[in-house]
Amino acid sequence: MIRAQIKISTPNRATSRSLVASVQPDNLNMKGLTVKGKALDRTASFSLEFGGKIETFISTLDDLLRCLQAAKETLEKVSN
Repeated sequence: MIRAQIKISTPNRATSRSLVASVQPDNLNMKGLTVKGKALDRTASFSLEFGGKIETFISTLDDLLRCLQAAKETLEKVSN
């Protein structure tokens, strides 16, 4: 089992919730992958577990990080 944890600083809980919600649809379709997101006061936290090849996990992690970055940048632009 391969595990990773991602924590992203946010200005408030509402932004954390939006980040967690923004990647939920992507987490449903991959066999052997579990992604749990949690919105905290100033942090969005994600725990990942995967029971497959490390190369696949790295690609998935990279995709998730890109999605989170895009979502965070969008939220920052609409908040200003």
